[in-house]
Amino acid sequence: TLDRSSAASDVYKRQGYQVTFLGDNFYPHQPYTSVLQQMGILVLYGPKYAENCKEWLIENLPYFDVVYLNRPHITIKYIDLIKEHATGRIIYYGHDLHFLRIHREYELSGDKKLLEESEKWKEQELYIMHKADMNYYPSEVECTEIHKIDPEIPVKAITAYVYDRFQNIAYMPEKRDGLLFVGGFGHTPNLDAVQWFLDKIYPEVYQTTHAPFYIVGSNAPKEITELTTEGVVVKGFVSEEELQQLYSSCRMAVVPLRYGAGVKGKVVEALYYGIPIVTTSVGAEGIEGVDDIVAVQDEEKALIETITKLYDNQAALIEMHNKSQKYICDHFSTDAAWSVIAKDFNY
Repeated sequence: TLDRSSAASDVYKRQGYQVTFLGDNFYPHQPYTSVLQQMGILVLYGPKYAENCKEWLIENLPYFDVVYLNRPHITIKYIDLIKEHATGRIIYYGHDLHFLRIHREYELSGDKKLLEESEKWKEQELYIMHKADMNYYPSEVECTEIHKIDPEIPVKAITAYVYDRFQNIAYMPEKRDGLLFVGGFGHTPNLDAVQWFLDKIYPEVYQTTHAPFYIVGSNAPKEITELTTEGVVVKGFVSEEELQQLYSSCRMAVVPLRYGAGVKGKVVEALYYGIPIVTTSVGAEGIEGVDDIVAVQDEEKALIETITKLYDNQAALIEMHNKSQKYICDHFSTDAAWSVIAKDFNY
């Protein structure tokens, strides 16, 4: 999560904090490590820190005002040691509730193994939350679910995505063509979403609009990479430059998620690039007020009808674009993020 950590670290640097970054695998991923270092952040990596991590933490934890932890499977390795030796505040950022996401997948599939997995994640995530001084999640949805279990857990909603600069995008639908899906296939909700869209929705959409469907995402399995469906263009992993080009050339983004949890980065990213979005209630979950900006439908026929009608409705598409640009500036700026968390750091 170096890419997301660089955004968070930038917020802290702007507030005058000296930031040290420790990645669990101690590997200097590029270009992210260099980006962090150029921001003045100390990145700990290599065999020296990997072999002596525990000792380094015990010796140095008392000097940190805040210890900011990410991801349950990473945090669980360190939380007891940090709790024992840290003198500053411990803040945990969970990204999403793993147990909730997996439980929703179980409800869709009926696979009892997923139910067992959900319960294991629940135990682990709650353990971490009870150890932390404050817990952050991307929306009030997670906060509500947590407080259903234990109303005493300290938790607040913060945006998972922040931008320090915004683009002035000229959106002209008549000069754009195609539907765009972005999402890594190592994440099972994305694979389910694309397969459902291809099986149930896209054939009728293509018959009406002849819009190509661009599929972007790393780790695509053979059932995706070997698709021969007319109109489908499988891009797989793309560079940041090519992704920006796709956001600039496609007319609409589709996010047909049937399960998941937390704020979906692909939705926020599409808002940032000003591309009109059609998604499900799962895709829109946790982004307050986004229903007024994106088109939300869960039923197959309703999705087909919405996409086909919107695709050639230039006025509606331009309005969605304009609303998304205002929304992203109002809700996902560094100043907006800091206004929510400032008192947790300046304690």
